[in-house]
Amino acid sequence: MKEFQLIDDVMPDVPPADHARVMAVRARMLNDAPRRRLPGWSRVALAAASVALVLIGGFVVVPGLGGGSDTAATQEDPAQALATAADRLAAQPPGEGAWWRREMVRITRKATPHYTVEYRNPEVMWISRDGVQRIKKLDLTAAPVTRADEQAWKDAGSPPLCDSKSGCQVGKTFYGPVELSEFKPVTGLPTDAEALEAELLKRYSDPRDNRETWLWTVVCQLLEDAETTPGTRAALYRMLTELPGVRVADGVTDLDGRTGLGLLFNSPEVLQQIIIDRESGDLLAIQRTPTRSDGSPVGELVDSNVIKKLGWTDEAPKD
Repeated sequence: MKEFQLIDDVMPDVPPADHARVMAVRARMLNDAPRRRLPGWSRVALAAASVALVLIGGFVVVPGLGGGSDTAATQEDPAQALATAADRLAAQPPGEGAWWRREMVRITRKATPHYTVEYRNPEVMWISRDGVQRIKKLDLTAAPVTRADEQAWKDAGSPPLCDSKSGCQVGKTFYGPVELSEFKPVTGLPTDAEALEAELLKRYSDPRDNRETWLWTVVCQLLEDAETTPGTRAALYRMLTELPGVRVADGVTDLDGRTGLGLLFNSPEVLQQIIIDRESGDLLAIQRTPTRSDGSPVGELVDSNVIKKLGWTDEAPKD
């Protein structure tokens, strides 16, 4: 097969390359391919791409081989990736509708001496344009986390995963230091990080509270439980990145297995994480893990508020 005829067909005006360079690049590209047999058309495409690399002297994205990614991207600094995600979020329209609706699952993992159980408490919250709030709790589920946990639970006689008194409400409820009604209208909060921090700190009155911990907690309240605009949410992210104890990480995963950018903060005895979607900047989850005095985690992540959907809608709450 005359594989390199493809180059002549699609780029007739490109001057011929040095034959030795063409053959060297072609051999290297083909030999470095994954160890599975490629169909003939894939070898042609790969050879063509290798010649284009020689002729043009620029960067060429070669179609993915062996099920890999179809694009090649340089590893971006997490802080820069978060800044980009915040910009994309800020560019979103405020949204329309009579109700701000948030679907969330409170996920808690509780370890016993022999197995770990995961409890899921779904809920939906509505907030009207005039501030009326409604919360609906949905059906709760409880199950061993892994197959090994399930087997250990069965070996223990399959005891009840919930006791009737608690109704499986084993997760902690975290109350913020500020009543969100103090920020009304929430939709009018600043979209500039510096101005937003100044506005929040007007409510910071007790010097016994660590300033950074106080700000982090208020931000979590506004992200999770308030109808803040995309611009304000983006400003909250930017504001947190400027706090001394906050760091940005990539590849942080929530308890639903979704991976994104993480804002990480070690508050007293708790490692806190805000996870956002890398592309859109939307909130994915807010998570907490107990820590030792040196800040290292104690066991696995045990608490995660996973956001399923968030935004304005005309769908009213149902009784």
